Amino acid sequence: MDDLLTTQQLAWVLGRSTGTIRDLIKDGEIEASRIVSGYRIPKSEALRLAREEVEAETGGSISDARLERLIDEVIATNEAS
Repeated sequence: MDDLLTTQQLAWVLGRSTGTIRDLIKDGEIEASRIVSGYRIPKSEALRLAREEVEAETGGSISDARLERLIDEVIATNEAS
């Protein structure tokens, strides 16, 4: 997992649109840095958001290592399409 994710990558991970991710960033609900071509989301923020999603859906906890592997798989699958 990269140290910074794009809005597209985070959208894939969370199952939301890039527009929704941008709106959440603008509303201050997602921590991100503004760059010329968009936003970059820190790995720690992506892990926090993904953990909230997984734990809400499963009712259980997940390790950082497992969560990073899942995020990597989602991103790789979508980039290959």
